[in-house]
Amino acid sequence: DRTGELLWSILAPTLVYSAQLHGEIADDIVAIDNAMKWGFGWEQGPFEVWDAIGVKQSTEKMAAQGLEVPAFAQALLEKGFDSFYKEENGDLYYFDGSDYQPVPVNEKVIDLKRYKKKHGVIKSNSGASLIDLGDGIALLEFHSRSNAIGLDIMQMINFAVDEVEKNFKGLVIGNQGKNFCVGANLGMILMEAQDDNIFELDLTIRTFQNAMLKLKYSSKPVVAAPFGMTLGGGAEVILPAARVQASMETYMGLVEAGVGLIPGGGGNKELYMKQLKGLPNHVTADYVNLAAGVFESIATAKVSTSADEARENNFLNFVDGISVNSDHLIYDAKQLALSLHDNGYQAPRREKVPVAGEAGYAAMLLGAEGMLLSGYISEHDMKIAKKLAYVLSGGKLPYGTKVDEQYLLDLEREAFLSLVAEPKSQQRMQHMLVKGKPLRN
Repeated sequence: DRTGELLWSILAPTLVYSAQLHGEIADDIVAIDNAMKWGFGWEQGPFEVWDAIGVKQSTEKMAAQGLEVPAFAQALLEKGFDSFYKEENGDLYYFDGSDYQPVPVNEKVIDLKRYKKKHGVIKSNSGASLIDLGDGIALLEFHSRSNAIGLDIMQMINFAVDEVEKNFKGLVIGNQGKNFCVGANLGMILMEAQDDNIFELDLTIRTFQNAMLKLKYSSKPVVAAPFGMTLGGGAEVILPAARVQASMETYMGLVEAGVGLIPGGGGNKELYMKQLKGLPNHVTADYVNLAAGVFESIATAKVSTSADEARENNFLNFVDGISVNSDHLIYDAKQLALSLHDNGYQAPRREKVPVAGEAGYAAMLLGAEGMLLSGYISEHDMKIAKKLAYVLSGGKLPYGTKVDEQYLLDLEREAFLSLVAEPKSQQRMQHMLVKGKPLRN
């Protein structure tokens, strides 16, 4: 088609040029491919692209159109080979002009797809796999569609924590998909809500909340390795981790308000508690200001544009790490988990949480009311804001009252279930699923 013709007219000369320069600008194709990926942001280098479209078919087409096929590409075909790279037993080889040579291995670059072929997995289901990374560290990898969180991933989280507490030094949560996690399985939530299966949804939210508590209070360190879009439920997986090792390019936020909901997996509580713990010892906490900051972040669905901004938004703190080279992210997270274990990691103690109470609830509603009267938010946004303010303030309690985490989780779950039954929230969910962008109704 016309698109194919356009792409071919750009791609074919680029591939020919790359092969012509083999041996002149670099000694091997691996260096050329890496230069294009590292320097120009290509997802695949030219020789990887050539393999993807088929070397034999494409060179025949080049020759038919009068393009001079470089001797390097012809040598590959004359040898009876059909690709510049080949994989054997999880190891990668490249064509050097006469035969295949092993691709130099950087121990800091862990390719999970090849690693699993070589070392296998401990356990896997449709949504996630548990992998032994070596040195006593396990990796929980999400691989559902868009890495959206469903019951399959929740089951693997529970299994992973139990397995790691018995047999490993620590756990890394990471993957190498397009994004770390875009949130919970919105299609499943909408379907259950439209069928009035509130009991099923209640059970699902409880399961998610309990899985997050299990991560938080694991006796072995849990390190989360987010990158790309880490939204909604994805951010809720990050918050209870003992440490975070984030990629520089991490876009993190609790964005549930955009689909007519509030976070349901403990995100409200965890973001509030992270701010509490981030205060210096000599500073007296102002619970109203802290709750208001979290309220603004969640109600406006604020998303960081980098890991540094995620730190400014309190999703990361000063002890969390940031990897500049995303290829090293899993390795860096593994080293962080090992360091925590070797330095005598102890699970956090379960403590009561001081809340802003009625004073905080009033302050948050005052801000939301101003936005409503100014025309910045709709009536339904105001309804969501009221529910969120109630959860973050701890309900109608005196300022500074200390409550259990489970109390806040129960408030959160009740608010989530009441919002999910709202027709306007369901319209927002459906619009997001169909159009891929939020509806303001």
